[in-house]
Amino acid sequence: MCSLQESLPPPSSGTVTIAERNGDLIHKPEDELATQIALNLQGIRLPKVEASVETLASLAVHESAQSAFLPNKGDISLWKQVWYSYKENGVNGMLQEMTEDSTDVPWLLSGLAYSCLAAVKAVSQLQGSIYPHMTLSREELISEFSRVRDWEESEIRASAWHPHTNKTAVAWKDDSVKIYTVGSDVIPTLKHRHQKGVSCLAWKPFAAGILAVGCQSCVLIWHLDPSSLSTRPSASSAQQISHQTSSPITTLAWDPRGQLLITASPWDTTMRVWNVPMGASYPVGRGGGGGVSLLQWSPDKSRVLAATPSAVFRVWETHTWTCEKWTQLSGRLQAACWSPDSRTLLFCSAYEPAIYSLIFNDPKDGPITAGTGGALTATQLADLTEVTFEVDFEEIKIGGLIQDMVWDPTGERLAVLFQKTDDENHNDNVIALFNTRLQPVLELIPCGFIQSEPDEEPALISFQPNFDKGALLTICYKSGNVKFIPFLFIPSRSLLDNRRPPFQALNGCSLHGRNIELFSLND
Repeated sequence: MCSLQESLPPPSSGTVTIAERNGDLIHKPEDELATQIALNLQGIRLPKVEASVETLASLAVHESAQSAFLPNKGDISLWKQVWYSYKENGVNGMLQEMTEDSTDVPWLLSGLAYSCLAAVKAVSQLQGSIYPHMTLSREELISEFSRVRDWEESEIRASAWHPHTNKTAVAWKDDSVKIYTVGSDVIPTLKHRHQKGVSCLAWKPFAAGILAVGCQSCVLIWHLDPSSLSTRPSASSAQQISHQTSSPITTLAWDPRGQLLITASPWDTTMRVWNVPMGASYPVGRGGGGGVSLLQWSPDKSRVLAATPSAVFRVWETHTWTCEKWTQLSGRLQAACWSPDSRTLLFCSAYEPAIYSLIFNDPKDGPITAGTGGALTATQLADLTEVTFEVDFEEIKIGGLIQDMVWDPTGERLAVLFQKTDDENHNDNVIALFNTRLQPVLELIPCGFIQSEPDEEPALISFQPNFDKGALLTICYKSGNVKFIPFLFIPSRSLLDNRRPPFQALNGCSLHGRNIELFSLND
């Protein structure tokens, strides 16, 4: 088991991390940043992501744009107001509207509304005593279970790389979703009247332009033409799928073959498996846990992780849709990721600074010992308890509870984003980086910290799935800025398969030489 104490100390103040080369993180002073980025990204084409003037202007307005179009209550009938409240806020909103306007409602209906509302509140209080998240509002619920740190205040609400092409989708605080593509100045902006409270995005595999958007009340499936020059696709390009018990949507995932879409909500104990072309869904789930807060397909499609808001998570086997349950967590499962071979699951709790692993059997290896072939107990791989480093004659604290972690597609780099704290001496804005080994045994090796730009707070991290020169970490900041950090290395699989690496060794130098620049940044 490793700890942060074994890691290299963080870079000094006034420097930022720009890349990894030959196994070492490169940190440069701020005044050299632009030049070094240009040098390090030669041959690496990246989309240019930036908030437009329109987006920034909307972020400055705290009042909902919808309020500008709401009719005056005196101009519409009571029953239309009740119907509108039902459509926007459900049964609770409808009952609340009827009790507030009791003078215009017949006394019998008003009394019935009071009784129903009292019963609903009593049930909610009972549920809240067991599952506290059931008492949260929709916005609070999304913020609580979103991968984004400080979702309510962050200008970027979600992002997703396309699995096969060099483009990314970014959801903004004004509920618009923009598509950024390398080599194109056309930035499609997706807007829809039901696209509110966007919490997650996912591109459909093996499809050029199908994007799933998880919202407060539904899931929107956008069908986009990659060759179109339109910057505002019509709302008719979006297919709406929803189920009355499954909202708000806080997590969704396409299976690796793009045939099925799974969606879930912390307010619903079942996850919905969608046949999107038919618009039909099938409930899959077990009672207990209080809902489903996180979904993760394994890369080989054989298993699905389903976490709950309580100290319970399940792994489903997708052939017969049976599951195994793990319950010995210190709190709800906060983040998780599968290894490229689908045999290892890394996860962490929301209330413990540690990373655990579960090993799953390969059916080719023989009979499995459990319904999903998983180990009965998890193994602790890393202790991320807060440690103190001395940097520039100052003590800096790093570590603690985990907000999110992501594993790159080669299985050789793991990035960890920590939760925000109120300690002024604690550096919440660094990202811990680990080298990972799957063979001969699973191992995490701390290799340093990624330093953010001054006054920037990382909100969301991800790896590009199809980067061919090692790994590419994407950092979305709370301010709306996006940074790309390339990790240039030869994947072990390339060496084992005796394949030519994606970039050249300089001067034909042996890979076993010491202190030799292995990679050319001019390719």
